[in-house]
Amino acid sequence: GEFIRLQCVLAQKPISEPHIYYERREQALLAKFKASWSKALAGRVEWFSFRRGFVEEISLTDRQLIKHATELFRLAPVHYIHLKSDGKRLHALPALADVSHTLFLDLSSQRLGDESIEDLAEAPMLAHVHGLNLGSSMLGDEGLESLFDSPHLDRLRELYLNDNPITDEGIRRFVMSPIVERLHRLDVRFTDISGEGIDILQHILGDNVLC
Repeated sequence: GEFIRLQCVLAQKPISEPHIYYERREQALLAKFKASWSKALAGRVEWFSFRRGFVEEISLTDRQLIKHATELFRLAPVHYIHLKSDGKRLHALPALADVSHTLFLDLSSQRLGDESIEDLAEAPMLAHVHGLNLGSSMLGDEGLESLFDSPHLDRLRELYLNDNPITDEGIRRFVMSPIVERLHRLDVRFTDISGEGIDILQHILGDNVLC
């Protein structure tokens, strides 16, 4: 209970001189109890972090997620997933029938390529994703098209496509899809999209485009 209260205080207010005690006490409790609080996660994730007193952020492999998804979401209110994958099993990311909240899924900085992202677009798990980070994933125009053709992305609100070889051709098709108008943030920095393509995106999304 004390740990939950401390993290709630720290989440709501910036750390300043009067709050140094809370931060120190938080770290002391973590040092003492982290192993016991997270014992059930051992072998199921690679690392995790607490937010507001609970495990909300995890990093794991696609094999671990496919095998342990039901148990993980029973054990903790996970909201942020950093997923490590070689792209071969993305189609098998499971449906999360007992999960009511949405998730942020991070697959950035992995050389997935269009074929793997096409498989990802078919994964039932995407129905729970509100944020998807595909930065630096070798995503091209074909992979982008598979995303807006996905039957599972009705809840998507944030899409990070930065540092990928996406061109104006992909964007011209992308802006015709209903997924675009639902986005609250679209990151297309360091892509091959021209100024004209950026203008089209900004016309639709305004300041919601990072470019």
